[in-house]
Amino acid sequence: MTVTPGERRHHQPVYPVSTTQDIVAQGIESMDASKFFAAISITLLVTPAWAEPALGLPLRCTPGTDCWIANYVDVDPSEEAADFTCGRQTYDGHKGTDFALRDRAAMKGGVDVVAVTDGTVLRARDGMADEVELSGQRRRQLLKSDRACGNGIVMDHGDGWQTQYCHLRAGSVAVKPGEAVKAGATLGLVGQSGVAEFPHVHLAVMKDGRHLDPFTGAAKEDGCGRPQERLWRDPALPIYEPVAIYALGFASGEPDFAALKLDASPPATIDAGAPAMIFWATMYGLRAGDEVVMEIRDPGNGVFSGRKIDQQRTKARQFYFVGKRARGLKPGTWTGLIRVVRNKDSALAIEREKRVTVQVR
Repeated sequence: MTVTPGERRHHQPVYPVSTTQDIVAQGIESMDASKFFAAISITLLVTPAWAEPALGLPLRCTPGTDCWIANYVDVDPSEEAADFTCGRQTYDGHKGTDFALRDRAAMKGGVDVVAVTDGTVLRARDGMADEVELSGQRRRQLLKSDRACGNGIVMDHGDGWQTQYCHLRAGSVAVKPGEAVKAGATLGLVGQSGVAEFPHVHLAVMKDGRHLDPFTGAAKEDGCGRPQERLWRDPALPIYEPVAIYALGFASGEPDFAALKLDASPPATIDAGAPAMIFWATMYGLRAGDEVVMEIRDPGNGVFSGRKIDQQRTKARQFYFVGKRARGLKPGTWTGLIRVVRNKDSALAIEREKRVTVQVR
């Protein structure tokens, strides 16, 4: 299904799906904090008011290693979508920043969601299940009931500032309304509750009811390409990643993307008698026109199998693999390499490369 200009489906991104080598997953949050929960009457504790926030990361992880930003704030006021760099690492109507985990196994291992700055818990919800696969009917039901955010928290920081955390793991919410919380304190665990196609925490930042982009400090309707006044406390993290290679590994047969979404741990060894050698990789943020090169190199650094892909469509999440059948694999260290090149032969060229090894025994 495709969406033509002028159509909106509850701010829901739609991406075409074709074969096992061309697979997309969608990440969706379309929840306004004002509708996040039913009103709760509480007496708020006094919190310091600050003119400019200094935000930490909303989860305990190392960006680019065990967490990745899958979607940025959509700052295009039209029915198109653009992140703050005028790139397309977002979707129409997205109001926050999505910090994603590699798979459900990482989610089940437990990754803390933390307060980005001092504040008071305004609202909190728990008890919603972590979704594995969302049907269209279930998605519509959640959107209609204003429960797309899943388990989550809204915090007040004084002077009109608020933050919202969505998709926490069922049963993990560790704070309650009225509770004063320090920056870095645990609020719960990263989950997949509500309308979420993969484990992540959605962080929204609001000032006087307007959603802001923490990478620029500007309102989400103000457009892209603006001078940056980052709200992040660390001047170096998080960085903007226009494309992220977030998981890669080997298999002895055609890999199952559905299984990899549950556990993408790469194997340490492959049997020398395996019927095939396959190298797979998953990425966020590929754009039409990108060049993807994949290679498997044997212990002598010879190319066992290779593939070059010209990306035809912009995708939120992409899965590719390369390989071939084998009649006995040479023992030793095998290497899988993937390279993504954008704007090739241009001053604006971007190149990302990752590799992984496996022992054949």
